[in-house]
Amino acid sequence: MLGAIIGDVVGSIYEFNNHRSKEFDIYTDGMGFTDDTVMTVAVAEWLMLTDRSMAKLEDTMVRWGEQYPRIGYGGGFYCWLFKPRAFGHGGKRVPYNSFGNGSAMRVSAVGWMFDTLEETEEWAKRSAEITHNHPEGIKGAQATAAAIFMARTGATKEQIKAYVEQKYGYDLSRTCDEIRPVYKFNATCQATVPEAIIAFLESTDFEDAIRTAVSLGGDSDTLACITGAIAEAYYREIPSWMVKGVWGKLDEDLRNVVCNFAKTAPYFLSFEGEDFPRISSDFIVELDEDEIFVFGSNLHGFHSGGAARAAMDKFGAEWGVGVGRTGQTYAIPTMHGGVDTIKPYVDEFVKYAKAHPELRFLVTRVGCGIAGFRDEDIAPLFAKCVDLENVFLPRNFWMVLKWDE
Repeated sequence: MLGAIIGDVVGSIYEFNNHRSKEFDIYTDGMGFTDDTVMTVAVAEWLMLTDRSMAKLEDTMVRWGEQYPRIGYGGGFYCWLFKPRAFGHGGKRVPYNSFGNGSAMRVSAVGWMFDTLEETEEWAKRSAEITHNHPEGIKGAQATAAAIFMARTGATKEQIKAYVEQKYGYDLSRTCDEIRPVYKFNATCQATVPEAIIAFLESTDFEDAIRTAVSLGGDSDTLACITGAIAEAYYREIPSWMVKGVWGKLDEDLRNVVCNFAKTAPYFLSFEGEDFPRISSDFIVELDEDEIFVFGSNLHGFHSGGAARAAMDKFGAEWGVGVGRTGQTYAIPTMHGGVDTIKPYVDEFVKYAKAHPELRFLVTRVGCGIAGFRDEDIAPLFAKCVDLENVFLPRNFWMVLKWDE
């Protein structure tokens, strides 16, 4: 999924100014996420819901569209989002028989969510047909999701190529050198998905996949979006500098969906590696004898909700103690002011953790629940914990500490 977003961002400035070479700066001024990223995130969020109905998919896509109304939607999709009366049907949103490549560019999360190829293809169909109910629109989404599923589950490039050719009838025998001189802008699935898959098949690693896709020309952001989604699943690694570059171009809402999807699906954040060495789980239900649950509290120690309630109910936090260690917990008060008032208590925690190397401290998203702070507000307070081997931080905190520019 992150591979798709990187492809979208990198290709964004070449969509109407094609660059027919693999030699270009991956990140430059003017690049940014487009409708490809926003709708990719919308589909991912929908897949994480208990209610995966078409009505809920529509609600989710419209809500994200309204949040980012001017980032390059195609004409038909723009009308579906914002002017449904243009299609008649009393203003009700209905599929409009599109075979545009929008169904394929937004489908990457489907390729990660399900346990079988059959499920993957079925849900790719559902994600497409809410708007792109033409057979070619559905086929483009299914072929893309199938390639991602096969790549992440260990299929070879030869196996992916053979399956997509046989099942979906795409000609994947061409080479990029044959495509490049004659390829023109074309926003259809049938003239984007095969080219995107060929770019992946010819690539040598993730970066090369993005460069190859962009070099073909055409609808560059969507082409690279599809290629990047498959390449991430296949290569299982994205260079850290590429992740850092794109992370700085996403806002908090988009970042949160990427992070939350990683917790829900069998989706590895392939940029963790050594950069994210110690991640505390978002769902801590038990502790080993040497582990300490670090949570946000209030000065009165009224542990009535959120992580504080879990700390008291499960791990020995004491009612009325809002600061420091009790049982297998450590309380940091976050409800009495701004970030500056929280910092001294975090500093005290850091000192305590340094003084107790025999313990492992599992930090929750302190202050980011009931207290209402953002990860960007609180994570920097824990910067000194980056090098403390016995302190584990939430994934979202690592995102801020490692990737924010």
